[in-house]
Amino acid sequence: MTEIIPGILVHTLKELKQKLHLLKWAKKVHVDIMDGKFAPNKTISALTLKKAIPKMAMQVHLMAYKPHKYINSFARLGVKELIIHAEATKHITDILEEIKKAGMKAGIAFNPETKVEMYADALVHADTALVMTVHPGYSGQTMLRTALRKVAEIKKYNPTIKVGVDGGVNKQTRRFVNTDFAVATHAVTDAENPQKAHNELKKA
Repeated sequence: MTEIIPGILVHTLKELKQKLHLLKWAKKVHVDIMDGKFAPNKTISALTLKKAIPKMAMQVHLMAYKPHKYINSFARLGVKELIIHAEATKHITDILEEIKKAGMKAGIAFNPETKVEMYADALVHADTALVMTVHPGYSGQTMLRTALRKVAEIKKYNPTIKVGVDGGVNKQTRRFVNTDFAVATHAVTDAENPQKAHNELKKA
């Protein structure tokens, strides 16, 4: 069964606190961190996250260049899982290993155009893979369903890896998603009643 993880994409400490209050029932949250360079949006930083550390398990999705610079900051905040982008560094395998040494699960994310086979070696070093079904940056985009083909491809290179999707997951697209987990920001976190939206999406 696909685990639905509420996503948090915010720009201020006030917004972060509001979303965490709305998601206090969740066991895990997926926090988007963007540097404004890798993706065309700038969100909260690790420094902001430190001021309102979620009580639930944290999966951080880092959309930033030079991801190695962020590892220790997130490890100190108690982040359980750190997902970095394949396209953000030339040293992906080394950084995945660094993340694991810091005590976190290491994840690799792929943009819609990125070919998985280019990173076949790196996938062996990852605990998690995240297939982007939208272009990173903004919540509420339409799912690019062709990217879902990557799920089976990733499992081919690493059968034990947990694979998730991020982007455009809602009640209409949920039936196309057959993965270990799916991130839902617009459809769950931004919904009028996030818990109800989460439960409905889980059953869909």
